[in-house]
Amino acid sequence: MTLSGKTPKIIMTVACAMMFASPMAATNALAMGNSTSWGSGDTDLSAVTELVDGGMYDKAIDTIKEMLKDDPENADLFNYLAYSQRKQGDFDSAAQNYERALMIDPEHVGALEYQGELFLQTGKPDMARENLARLEQVCGMSCDEYKELSAKIAN
Repeated sequence: MTLSGKTPKIIMTVACAMMFASPMAATNALAMGNSTSWGSGDTDLSAVTELVDGGMYDKAIDTIKEMLKDDPENADLFNYLAYSQRKQGDFDSAAQNYERALMIDPEHVGALEYQGELFLQTGKPDMARENLARLEQVCGMSCDEYKELSAKIAN
């Protein structure tokens, strides 16, 4: 995939900014899951993951929206977008974007987990348990996403 226009400039700007960010600021790295358990095959998500892991959700949202212009069927991008929106308290937008991610990839374990967390945050524990059951079908009880959501439901 060749890049031209605004998107590469945004990615380069973000990458440069991240060089100066402390690696210790990546407090959400475990929350976003393992990139080998779900990740886009063609789109480089490294700039997005750096922003999200660093808690820079405004910048992440802007970057993701630009990337979605070039890759509008990317479930990972919608999942990261929803995650960032949820972390900022924009639950309505997050709900819509988790649904978009799952429409593209109904077995996206990251979106299933985080949508379950959104359900818990918005007082819908039964729906969170439904997502947990779906995760069990998709990846089993030993996958990280299942364990994370299960622990949050138990608390």
